[in-house]
Amino acid sequence: MTDETLAVSVVPSPPGGVGSAAGQAYREQLVREKATGAATAETDPGAATDIGRPAPFNRGSDARAAERKKVSGRARIVVMVGGADVSGKLIDMSSTGACILMDDMLPVKKVCTLECDIFQNGTRHVFSVQAVLVYGVLARGHGFKVGFQFGPRSPAALKTIAAILN
Repeated sequence: MTDETLAVSVVPSPPGGVGSAAGQAYREQLVREKATGAATAETDPGAATDIGRPAPFNRGSDARAAERKKVSGRARIVVMVGGADVSGKLIDMSSTGACILMDDMLPVKKVCTLECDIFQNGTRHVFSVQAVLVYGVLARGHGFKVGFQFGPRSPAALKTIAAILN
């Protein structure tokens, strides 16, 4: 029997036409923010090896490129296709996404609109953003923890998210 070595080469993804529409829009927004010199967690050289691709991480570490912050608030999720309208409780969020506790699970990779209402430090913060459902796990008898990745964000939403995370 002979030993055979499997050679694996990593080919970078072409800049356009790869991934979901929300993912493409998100990567385009990152490129625009980088071009204008906006200092965000996504444009930090240590946060990502390439636009839209998180830096490598060790087993058991967090895959998020941005730091999470625990928040307390409500979220309304409106699915773009099918028109489902459900609500949930915000658990944590970062500049790139949020985790929401929900009673029912929605299908992964669904594009939706998140309407978030967060009360923090005596101030009410309300914003709406397009997002993609990226994961869902059973939360020990409390429903489902559902992770959303934010898509393109308006300047007002960016300002509100920054105020919440600071």
